[in-house]
Amino acid sequence: MADMTRFDSEAASAMVKELRVTFGSGKTQSYGWRVSQLESIMKLTDHHQQEIVQALQSDLSKPETEAFVHESLSKT
Repeated sequence: MADMTRFDSEAASAMVKELRVTFGSGKTQSYGWRVSQLESIMKLTDHHQQEIVQALQSDLSKPETEAFVHESLSKT
């Protein structure tokens, strides 16, 4: 099983603070880089679709068809 690191409000606040500093510096990534990252996320979800569906079934009791239609096909 993967290591599950706890992400609490303190960690979230620290991350937001760091991201605001980065954004304020003007050193954010280009539009092309951002599009590339989104495309990579799409590929990742396609590659791990069955695992995502299984997690939705296990965690939220979603039937496979509902999980596939609502979570997988709605990404476009």
